[in-house]
Amino acid sequence: MSPLTRYVIGLGANLGDARSTLRHAVQSLLGLEHAGGGARCSVSALYRTEPVGGPPQPEYLNAAVGLCLSTPPAAVLLSLMSIERGAGRVRAERWGARTLDLDMLWIEGIAVDSPELTVPHPRLQHRAFALVPLLDVAPDATDPGTGEAYAEVARRVGNAGVLRVADSGWHLP
Repeated sequence: MSPLTRYVIGLGANLGDARSTLRHAVQSLLGLEHAGGGARCSVSALYRTEPVGGPPQPEYLNAAVGLCLSTPPAAVLLSLMSIERGAGRVRAERWGARTLDLDMLWIEGIAVDSPELTVPHPRLQHRAFALVPLLDVAPDATDPGTGEAYAEVARRVGNAGVLRVADSGWHLP
């Protein structure tokens, strides 16, 4: 069996019953961990955030899930895309409103740069709505290329427009 690696997956939704959609997505992600032999998991608080870029659209709910997996990044990406499709995600407009968005934000000690996947997320260093939940589940996270702590990046970016609406137990039934 492969060694376990820490992943942080960012979650966002702003169409339909976003909280319920995110709750189901968390359960699906926990299933990946169980199937992949993972040992730990953590779920961030839930945040309400303003949309960044794209057309006018409703506010988002955002969160992050920390998983320990023995699965390679490319396989995790396929699982994320499958969970999105199951939630009715349609990729019709770049940065448009969506039922569910799952992004691989960070993998401990690993950088990926391929046509299909870039990790750390290419805009992570500029997005409070992703940094704040990431730090809930991986407060020690550092950029694998530069070694810079994401806590320091978050201090520079600030947390304007990121409002905590529920603590870490929000995903439980």
